[in-house]
Amino acid sequence: MKTQYENRVMSSFMLWFDHTLLDKGEAFTNHGSNFYDVNGIYYNYYAYGAPFKQFVTDSSITDAEIMSGVYIGGNAVSDFKKTGESPLVDINFSQGQVYFSAEESSTISGNYSVKDFNVYLTANAEQELLFENKIDLRPNTSQIVTGLASEVATYPAVFIKNNGGENVPFAFGGLDQTRISLRAVVLADSQFNLDAVCSIFKDRTRTVVPIISDENYPFNALGGLKTGVYNYEDLTKDIGHDNEIYIADVDVSRFSLGYMENLKNTNPDVFKAIIDFELGAVRET
Repeated sequence: MKTQYENRVMSSFMLWFDHTLLDKGEAFTNHGSNFYDVNGIYYNYYAYGAPFKQFVTDSSITDAEIMSGVYIGGNAVSDFKKTGESPLVDINFSQGQVYFSAEESSTISGNYSVKDFNVYLTANAEQELLFENKIDLRPNTSQIVTGLASEVATYPAVFIKNNGGENVPFAFGGLDQTRISLRAVVLADSQFNLDAVCSIFKDRTRTVVPIISDENYPFNALGGLKTGVYNYEDLTKDIGHDNEIYIADVDVSRFSLGYMENLKNTNPDVFKAIIDFELGAVRET
């Protein structure tokens, strides 16, 4: 199946949301750690994971350390292997993992910026994310002796989902106004961080989201960077008005403690909010 307009909107919105949160909120921490065997083969490569996920990929974020390789067996310059240098095949920034072409017995380490909030696309219902699924708090210490497996979801996190939409006739000749409703489910580890995220995106009302074409999407199938460098501002600076979608409205919903007391909540320490975005664009369909 070829990608369609709505597919591009979803992927572009996720990149925009991630960039906005990192840029406006400085929502990242520079860190270094060892990488550990995650007991799995990924695309026939040996996978080693950090104690944290996700890593910052966007080099337009000031002071963020974008991981370009790992140290194997030590921390000297000669021990450093860049992506594509054997045995390092690629870095999966979203999963906090590195992929090797051969099993490695020496110590693997690296430096990176870890996001304060992981950002995911999801199709899960809100009640699953808020009350049913068990989501682990991201470790806040380096005293971890295992890597995080791919299936492990950690918070603080934001889950973005498509809430539907419609095409409304706008002019003769097949010109429609496309309306898309997106929802961001925010799971934070403090009220301060929850309020900060909600404030950042309430202020984005009446702004635009650039729509990135398939060929310019920065990530490959392994979760690494296609060209080795991803700068969101450079990627989107020449996108014209025909490739943007307008944020018409942003609405924030909170959850009171009284409401949640009657629910079976497996994430009692999570501070929660829902941010609803109404997007619109005039286009030929």
